[in-house]
Amino acid sequence: MSLRSRGMKGPSADAPKRAYGAKSHGATTAPRPPKKSGGRKKRAQSRHEGGSGWIWGTHACLAVLANPRRTIHEVLITEAAQNRLDLPSGGAVPQVVDPQALDRLLPKSTVHQGIAVKAAPLEWQPLEVIADNAGEDGLILVLDQITDPHNVGAMLRLCSAFGVSALVMQTRKAPPLSGALAKVAVGCLETIPVCLETNIANTLQNLQRIGWQVTGLAGETDIELSDAFIPGVKQVIVMGAEGPGLRERVRKTCDRLARIPMRSGAVVGEAESLNVATAAGIALYEARRG
Repeated sequence: MSLRSRGMKGPSADAPKRAYGAKSHGATTAPRPPKKSGGRKKRAQSRHEGGSGWIWGTHACLAVLANPRRTIHEVLITEAAQNRLDLPSGGAVPQVVDPQALDRLLPKSTVHQGIAVKAAPLEWQPLEVIADNAGEDGLILVLDQITDPHNVGAMLRLCSAFGVSALVMQTRKAPPLSGALAKVAVGCLETIPVCLETNIANTLQNLQRIGWQVTGLAGETDIELSDAFIPGVKQVIVMGAEGPGLRERVRKTCDRLARIPMRSGAVVGEAESLNVATAAGIALYEARRG
C-alpha cells in the first residue's frame, strides 16, 4: 500500500510542478543584485523545493550548471575563475565581473571562489512517492529542527556517500537550500532529494505504516547504535538538534532510541557529545554496515 493512501498529502508523481520565476537568459553589462519584493506578497514556497537564490563556490556552481533540471537565471564569474573552469555550454551566458562585485553581492566573508549562480528552486518528488519506490535497503535521514546550514550541507554529502533516499526537514525549521548550505554540500544538493514536511512526528508515523523502521539518536538509552538496525528492513534515522535533541513527540514516535557509545567522560577537557553531522555519519555507516 502506498504512503499516499495512508494519509500523506502531496502532488502526483505523474504531474511534476513547473519551476517558477524563470526568465530569458542573456549577457548583461553589469552585475545586478536580486530584485527587491517592492512590498508584494511572496509566493508560497512548495514543501518539496530544493533551493533557490544565489549559490556560490566552484563545486556547488558547476553541479548546478550541469543539472538539466535547474532553471538558471544568472551566472556571475570573475576572469580568473573563467580561465580555470570549464563551464557547461548551451546554458545561461556567464557575465564576467570583478571579484569586488561578488563581494558586494554575496554575504560578508563569503568564500565564493570567483563564481556565483542564481537559480530557480529545484523540485523533487513528494516523500510519499520516494518512500514507495525505495528498495528493501531504503534509508531516509530525518532532521528534527536542525537549522545550521553547514551541518545540513555536510549531511547532504553523507546522504550521497551512503545512498540515502531522501533528506527530510520541517518546513518551519529548515535553513535556506542555497548559499552556505549548497557550498558545504559541494554539489550534493543537486542529487539528494530534500523533502520539507509540516509535521515530523506525523511523517514518521506514516512511514512506519508502510514498513519503515524509525530509529532516533539519543544519549539516554541502553541500546547501542550497532544493535539498533534490523537487516533487510527499510530504515529511517532521526537526528535532533545539538543541545535539545529530539522533541518529545518525535522521540515517542520512534520505534527505538539508540546511542553512540563514547569512551569520553563528563569531565572538563573530554567530549560530552558529537557534532550532529559527525553523529549522522556514524549512524548512516552503522545502518549500511548492518
